[in-house]
Order: sequence, then C-alpha cells, then structure tokens
Amino acid sequence: MQDFSKVRHRQGLELLRLCATVAGTVALAFLIIVSARAAWDMYGKFSAASESRQAAESELQALQEKKERVEAAVVSLSSERGVEAEVRERFGVAKPGEGEIKIVRDESQDAPDVSKSKNIFQRIWEALFVW
Repeated sequence: MQDFSKVRHRQGLELLRLCATVAGTVALAFLIIVSARAAWDMYGKFSAASESRQAAESELQALQEKKERVEAAVVSLSSERGVEAEVRERFGVAKPGEGEIKIVRDESQDAPDVSKSKNIFQRIWEALFVW
C-alpha cells in the first residue's frame, strides 16, 4: 500500500509540476506579448514624433525666411526712397512732370535680310536651272 501511495503522490507532484510549467509558460508568453506590443507602440510614437519634428523644423525654416524678408522690407521702407519705390510699384503713380517712355525698335535693323545672301549651292542651282 505504501508503494501505491508513493506512486499516487508522485503523480500528483508531476501533475503539479506540469501545471506550474504550463502556467509559467503562459505567463512568460503573456509578458512577451505585452512587451512586444509596448515596444511596437513606442516605435509608432517615435516615428510620429520624428515626422512632427521634421515638419516643425521645415516650418521654422520657412518662418525664418519670411522674417528675413519682412526685416528687409522694413529696412527698405524706413527710408523715403524705399517708400517711394514701393508706392510706385504697387499703385503705379508718378511724380508731377514724369511721363511714360516707350522704346520702339526698328525691325529692319534688328533682323538681317537672309533672302539677299544666298549660299554657293543656291547660286549654282539657279545658274544651271534658270526657268
């Protein structure tokens, strides 16, 4: 009888070990899944943060360029000549006595007459075949 109780006791211990092993394996698998998901979420957040940082840097660059243009305009408009140039450009005004100047080019002087100068082949052709 003692042998039977030892065997039964061993079977109970083996069953307990098997349950503990399965429970430990399930717990480790759960921890691995939770850790992997947390790492994946952190990767997503890191990627989004990197994209938003690049967007912010490009926006900062654009704003700095705009600031430089505005500062140049302020410096230009601080003098009377700059104000006058801006008014002339925007509104097309002129001082009293100023007029519009139109420059007209003579087309006969600009384009040389190609029909008068014939090359050697054209002259030979015309000399041989006069119709």
